[in-house]
Amino acid sequence: MNVDFIWHWMRRRWVLLAIVGLLILVVSKFFYSLWRFDLPLGYDPGMYRYLFIKYSEALRSFSLPELRPWAQEYPAALYIITSPFIAFGVPVDWFLGWIWSVMTIALLCAYAVIFAKREGKAVGIVMLLLGLLSIAYFDGFAQMYWKTYVALLFMILAFHFFEKKSPWMVLFGALTIMTHNQTGLIFALALITWWIVRVPKQWRDPLFRKLTLAFAVVALLGFIWYLPNWERVFWSPFKSIFLLRGDAAPGGHFPPANFYIKHGGILLAIGIAGWLMRFRKEKNSVWILAPLICSLFIIFKLVFYRRFYLQFDFFLLPFAAIALVHLWGKKKRNIIRIIIVVLIVVQAGMSVTQMLRWDLKFSSTELEDIKSIPQYIEDDASIIALENFSAVWLLGWLPDYYTGGPGLFDFPEWDYKDWEYFLLGSHDDRVRLISRIEQRPLYFMSSTLFHRYYGKRIREFLADDCFEKVEGAPLYKVVCDGSW
Repeated sequence: MNVDFIWHWMRRRWVLLAIVGLLILVVSKFFYSLWRFDLPLGYDPGMYRYLFIKYSEALRSFSLPELRPWAQEYPAALYIITSPFIAFGVPVDWFLGWIWSVMTIALLCAYAVIFAKREGKAVGIVMLLLGLLSIAYFDGFAQMYWKTYVALLFMILAFHFFEKKSPWMVLFGALTIMTHNQTGLIFALALITWWIVRVPKQWRDPLFRKLTLAFAVVALLGFIWYLPNWERVFWSPFKSIFLLRGDAAPGGHFPPANFYIKHGGILLAIGIAGWLMRFRKEKNSVWILAPLICSLFIIFKLVFYRRFYLQFDFFLLPFAAIALVHLWGKKKRNIIRIIIVVLIVVQAGMSVTQMLRWDLKFSSTELEDIKSIPQYIEDDASIIALENFSAVWLLGWLPDYYTGGPGLFDFPEWDYKDWEYFLLGSHDDRVRLISRIEQRPLYFMSSTLFHRYYGKRIREFLADDCFEKVEGAPLYKVVCDGSW
């Protein structure tokens, strides 16, 4: 009797149980790294820490932050939003820890709620499942793409209110553009394409004209926002779309397409099938246009095309959910449901495997070494990391020092060949290059990754008379200049 009662209760509340169960799994997945590692994963935590701190310090003094040129091209909306919290006592490292995990979960949940209202509860529930299985979504989380995920949240809200013909679309559309260049570009191109398709037939419609005005307002706000750094933030990247294509285009810090085809091909195929299935019904809606725009950047290898894999996968999630819900309800549903379950289980296995591939490339011991550096150097010293991974940690945890690294932060202004001569060349090569750096006192910072990568090849470099080893710190002070 009790068993029958429980079974009956579970059948009546299957929606609630499914949501709770999936939320537990989603929370477990995106809090896994906090439990497993003692540092944030990925390449970007240091840059975000630097910007969070600089904007919060500026807020305390009611001024604009003094940023290095490279940092001025970063859209400021995220840092303006977070700066009051940090200025009033929220630890900045929380934004690199549990708040970041919550942000990723909140984005997925908001996405599922929007499509549950649009397509039904079943689609919303399946979207939670697919977000749990998505490899690209976890990769973006592991690399801490803060701006991207916040911009995606603003973008789906803007699309939602756009379909509702609500003026809230203007606010969230502007926030999308002001938070992340790439996601803002997808948003703008989706709206422009939607508008171009409809303008011949609907221009006389008063509602269409109001939407056109709303688009213009969003564009104007974005223009004003980026105007102070127009060349670095907009014009230079925009030209690169046309000038840098194929193998000449920088791919961006994300795995190649065949990686996601191999390990996430099941989810990708279902998403594309769902997108094709809904293409006619959607009638060029912004939801149908977003993955199409992302795919063009990927197919034609336009600038930073690999970074578009995340958004492409993200915007296919609802169509994959729609396809699965549709197939689940087919007449010959037993065999179809078995196939769906098998595919989900296989994709889940691959997703877990790829989640576990992530590991730290930097240790807590090395981070503590960075934190201790101020006691060994002058207050006005400049520090250059000898490889670019630790350079980002150096920047984030010593934000008041002038720091740099190979190819990063405009310091030093050396190209690849210069670095090759500096590390593997002669003493005279090193003197020549060091003489081009005006900052003094000047230190170079080594790391475990640096020693592991170069091995015995850097013995001559480390023994050079230009450097003096700082005892107790991973530093080499420059003691020579161009007069040698």
